[in-house]
Amino acid sequence: MKHTISNNSLFLVILLLMGFYSCSPTRQLAKEFVSTSSKNTSIYLVPAGYVEKTNIKKSAKDNLDGLTAMQRDSARLAQSLFLKAISDSTFLTRFINAYMEELRALGVSVCLDGPDSIQCPPKENSFVVKMQEVELREFVIKMTDEQFIYNALYQKDINLQALSLHAWFGIDRLNRPVGKRLFYAENYVSDELIESGFGRTENDGRIVHYLRTEPLTLDKIYQMAEALGRKYASYTYDYILNEYVFRNLKSHKPQNYFHYNRFKRKIELAGDNRFIIQ
Repeated sequence: MKHTISNNSLFLVILLLMGFYSCSPTRQLAKEFVSTSSKNTSIYLVPAGYVEKTNIKKSAKDNLDGLTAMQRDSARLAQSLFLKAISDSTFLTRFINAYMEELRALGVSVCLDGPDSIQCPPKENSFVVKMQEVELREFVIKMTDEQFIYNALYQKDINLQALSLHAWFGIDRLNRPVGKRLFYAENYVSDELIESGFGRTENDGRIVHYLRTEPLTLDKIYQMAEALGRKYASYTYDYILNEYVFRNLKSHKPQNYFHYNRFKRKIELAGDNRFIIQ
C-alpha cells in the first residue's frame, strides 16, 4: 500500500522543525549572550602599528638578481601601482576606527587603554584582542574571455588589478595565558569588470574585443579598510558569542557556529563568514 503525505502535514512538519531549531539550547544561549551578556563584555584592543606590504605581481621589468631579500621587497614595492601610495596611518586609522565602532554598535565596550585605566575597568567578560599583523598584497587577477564566432574561437587575456587585506588577530581572556592560536581573515578588492566580449566593426567587419572596467582606486582601498574593519569586528563578536555558548552548554558540544546579524537583530548560521583559526 502506497502512503502519501498531504501538503498540510508536510507544512506542519516543517513548522515543528523550525520551532525545534529556533528553541535549541545553543540558539537560546546565543540569544542570551546578545541580550544580556554582551553588555557585560569588554575588549582591550592592541592595534597593529604598521601595515606589511607585499607586491606579488611578476613584471618583465624585474631584474632582481644579486639583491638581498629586503632589497627585492623594496624594488617590488617601488614597482607597485597602489602599495607605494598607501599611507599606513590613514589605512590603519580607518580600519581600526571602523573595527571599534562596529563592536560598540554591537554593545561591547572597547578600550585602547589597559585594564588598569580608571576610564575602562574590566567587566565580567573581558578579552584582550591583539591585531598581530595586517598585510596588504598587490596582485593581478588573470582571466580569459572566450567566444565562438562562425566556428572560430576568439580569445583575449584580461588582467584585473587587485589588492587583498590579510589580518591575524589574537583573542584571549583577560588575565589568562596568551594562547598560540591566531584568528585569520582575508578579503580583496579589484577592478570591476563591467563588460567584455567580441564584436564586428561597422566599417570593415573585423572581429575586435571590447572591454569596460571600473578601475580600482586608492579611495576604494581606503573604503575597503573601513568595510573590513566592520566585518572583522563582527567576526570577533561572533567568536566571543560562540565561546559563551560553548562554555555554558553542559550537555554536549555545539554543532553550529552562530553569527549575530545586528541589522536584522537575528541569530544566523555563520557558514564561512568567520575567522579561520590557525
